[in-house]
Amino acid sequence: MRSSSSLLRRGAWFLFAAATVLMLVGLVRQQVDPQNRALKAPDSADAAALAALGEVVALDPVLLLAFVTRGDLPLLSGDQQRLEQLRTELGRRPDVVQVFDAPVPDPGLELMPVAIRGDNLLETAEAVVAAARAAAPPTVEVRATGLPLLEGTIARLVAGERTTIVPVLVAVLLLAALLFYRHLGLAIAVLLPALCGIAWTGGTIAWLGHRLDPIAALLDPVLLTIGVAASIHFVEAYRRALANGLAPHAAGRAAAVELRTPALLACATTMIGLWSLCTSAIPAVFDFGVRSALGVAVVHLLTFVLLPSWLPFAASAAAAAEVATGRGRRWLGFLRAHRCQLGLVVGALTALAAAGLLRLQTDNDPLQMLPADEPARVDHDLLATRLGGVEVFHLLIAERSVAGEPSRLLPFLAELQRTPGIAGLAGPVQRSNEGALAVPLLLAPGGSGVRAPLFDRIERSACVLGLDGLVVAGASVQIARDSHRLLLSLLGSLGLSGLLLSLGMMIGLRSVRLGLLGMLPNLLPSLWLYGALGWSDRPLSVATAMIGCTMLGLIVDNTLHLLHHYRHERSTASPRLALRAAFDRCGRAMTLASVVLMLGFATAATSRLETTVEFALLATATIAAAWFATAVVLPMLITGLRPRGRSGGTNHAQ
Repeated sequence: MRSSSSLLRRGAWFLFAAATVLMLVGLVRQQVDPQNRALKAPDSADAAALAALGEVVALDPVLLLAFVTRGDLPLLSGDQQRLEQLRTELGRRPDVVQVFDAPVPDPGLELMPVAIRGDNLLETAEAVVAAARAAAPPTVEVRATGLPLLEGTIARLVAGERTTIVPVLVAVLLLAALLFYRHLGLAIAVLLPALCGIAWTGGTIAWLGHRLDPIAALLDPVLLTIGVAASIHFVEAYRRALANGLAPHAAGRAAAVELRTPALLACATTMIGLWSLCTSAIPAVFDFGVRSALGVAVVHLLTFVLLPSWLPFAASAAAAAEVATGRGRRWLGFLRAHRCQLGLVVGALTALAAAGLLRLQTDNDPLQMLPADEPARVDHDLLATRLGGVEVFHLLIAERSVAGEPSRLLPFLAELQRTPGIAGLAGPVQRSNEGALAVPLLLAPGGSGVRAPLFDRIERSACVLGLDGLVVAGASVQIARDSHRLLLSLLGSLGLSGLLLSLGMMIGLRSVRLGLLGMLPNLLPSLWLYGALGWSDRPLSVATAMIGCTMLGLIVDNTLHLLHHYRHERSTASPRLALRAAFDRCGRAMTLASVVLMLGFATAATSRLETTVEFALLATATIAAAWFATAVVLPMLITGLRPRGRSGGTNHAQ
């Protein structure tokens, strides 16, 4: 019987390993969305207006080629003839729909907008740019920009994150765990559930055919964060059980029993926080909320499935931890001795942060995802500066609308061209067979914080003037408004996440007071972060707003472990003694998890993608602030840290 049971167990582990490898294959082969479609709301009014615009003008992706003379000298007649030949040659390419004429008053600049087609627009755009550079006169430089090139470059960098940053992040976390524990088996245990959880979650998503986008790329580091934090708490509980004299297999079971309740609470509250992202109308954010929440469940499940078997196999009894009974007393003594200074620091930080919230603004420019030295961004910035802008939107006027009457449309256009943010007309008015009009306008450089209000103002002015049937339309309109909606929805999700987490903690801890006290130090890091951004005049971007929603669901783990042990000890001890015992049990795990995660995210800041860099740096700061809030602010809130002798007796009212 024992032999057949052992055989079944080995067979189950073999099947699990094989399935994990299969999931990893899917993860590695996952395709990237080159046009970042998931970042655009498909059912918005702007998506409908863009579709209606396609009935009037061609909406083929346009690559903008610019030929700039060296030294800003006028183009020679021979160079102009050669560029005309190039225009003809490009028009004959099978991947080119049309080459447009775009005259500019600058004698040292020739523009050549090229409408392209193909399954991979980035490859098509790069091939057209390469052909232009090969045939261009030696006296000119070729610059290229346009959505196919910019969005494709972003997609390429997103794909590169998984093959570069994530492996480096894993290596740094493994090295940090090895330095802390000085035991390879324990170091692997810290990462094992997280890596398997990433493989199963990401692999399932990939095999279902879902593509990778800039927000989905954050899933791996988020799950790695959750898994490492959960594993460190499990490893510490296992080592304490070994130190108390239990055999390795019994210690694994004891650790699972000890952490079952706080881990379940941590899993549930984290999932609740991430599910709050599902209120967003942006598909990428909605998908991230669903996938990351399910990934959290997978990681926690694997922690309790893998580690009770792995630790006795890979970590001998020599890995036992010393039973520490004095850490909590020393730490609370330090807090008591410095309670006034710490209280002043926390109060001042919170007051300053609250004042900084009044200065906070939202702005998101997808172009800022690219590194400043990326050629596609360099060319875009250069041409936008020289031309006053390179992006176009349209005034779309319905057929038989009074807005199409010249006597009413022309004065409106004249006024618009004097509006900040609009660089002028971008071409002739076009009319559909049914009579709808499309008026192209050139946008000055700017992000969603400037453009979304501009588009709203144009439509509001048209409505006030009685120009019914006039709307703004175009890819730039949809991108700007979707970016603005994304930021506002993320801020709304942050508020909903805080409310749901508070309710979840109250129910899980079976105490209104502990639930509220537990949430306060976890809301403080977000308050401090956004207040600091307000004072530094940095607007909220997608990465910044994602931090609040995502990290709020993650950093409650330490708080839940501490409060669970505190509540357990509180039945037989005073608040101060219960808090000491709680710190003795999980204080080291809280600190180790925070330090390891900070090191990991700091490593991710070496990414080439600006959103990943910003997310990594803010995550590092948030984790540090969360540790401070849990280890310093929460004890002060629970006990008041009154001097010895004024402490109340045992209180069972918790």
